[in-house]
Amino acid sequence: MVAIAQTASTLAMPVFYQPMVDQQVIANISWGTPASKVIPTVVDTGSYGYWVAGPDAIVNSGSPYLGAMGPCNQTMDPAFNWPESSTHTGPYDDHSVFAYGGGGKIIDCPSAINDTMSFGGGYPSIENVQVAVCEFMLIKARSTTCDGAHYDKSIMGLAPIPAVHGGPEIHPELLKQGRLSSDVFSMWFDAPPADINEPQMGSLLFGAVPEGKYSGDLVTVHNAGVDREEKGYYYVAMPEVRATNINGKGDKTVLPVANPANVPECLVDSGTWGLTLPTEDKAFYAATGLEADAPFVVPRYPAACADIPLDAGLELAFTGKDGKVASVKIPYRNMAESAGMEPNTCRLNLQLGDVGCTFGGTFYSSAFVAHDDTAQTLQIAQGAVAGSAQSPPVAQRL
Repeated sequence: MVAIAQTASTLAMPVFYQPMVDQQVIANISWGTPASKVIPTVVDTGSYGYWVAGPDAIVNSGSPYLGAMGPCNQTMDPAFNWPESSTHTGPYDDHSVFAYGGGGKIIDCPSAINDTMSFGGGYPSIENVQVAVCEFMLIKARSTTCDGAHYDKSIMGLAPIPAVHGGPEIHPELLKQGRLSSDVFSMWFDAPPADINEPQMGSLLFGAVPEGKYSGDLVTVHNAGVDREEKGYYYVAMPEVRATNINGKGDKTVLPVANPANVPECLVDSGTWGLTLPTEDKAFYAATGLEADAPFVVPRYPAACADIPLDAGLELAFTGKDGKVASVKIPYRNMAESAGMEPNTCRLNLQLGDVGCTFGGTFYSSAFVAHDDTAQTLQIAQGAVAGSAQSPPVAQRL
């Protein structure tokens, strides 16, 4: 593929989403010169800071208690062996500590490095990016056996959390360097592949809102995160939730919330798995024909995951500031997590009847979302347009 030159005011990288494997938004990034191994990196609109595992980084697990060391140690692999790169600068004394999941995952990063990020798919490299290089990760685990803990190798936080938390942040740093003419960033995905085991490809574009990457109306909604006590996260008002039956018959059904007196705002977080909706579960099962995957509080499809049709799913209807409505259709297949508790069934990563509301990576796999931190808005439209992520994007308007 021939690389398409980007404008001076935008920078882009490829991302992907893969149900059954990892329902977060992921970017495959190589660091330095020569390029390191590909390091899967969580693209996370629900956290701040940018870190990557450094040489000889260790993951400790096996304790069910917060902040307690366990008996299990793993060497993080792949990792960024920065001393081998001829283009790095640093290390800089910039000690950062990142915590996730209420402290269930803590990462210690004693220094930072500047170097080049490179990607596949014809996307140009991005030079002189600063990242925290981490040496130790502590994970709280239910299991006390050393059977190999699941851990992230790198997280790229994109939430506009105030910088008092410290640590490198890619989006503010690119703005400070004058490499972007706008603090907006956009993310979207191509149409889902026919094979559920293949990744769905997408793009992350810093500096612009491109055209031709979405269908229907692009609506502007308020980022309610700026109104909350915990500043710096992306929240939107609860949209109307509509559902179609898995057999493809009947009209869409508008689903009621479980507690109409307490309708939550919804966290928009590409680093979270699946979806959490405050939707009344009995109404959901009656409308969809899905069944509960007891004892888990998630639905299941009554056949193999690969058999879920792409035309059946949920629809989230967001009303914009101008009265226009963006309808984002999310196939049930994009929620597929694993085999269900019954033979030949498929568990979906969709929590119902919750007191909260979270739109994780599964939402981004179907939506076009532009984040504008100056206007304090999100722009939302139907994504997953065929051909929209087959080449590096070129901004058409700011």
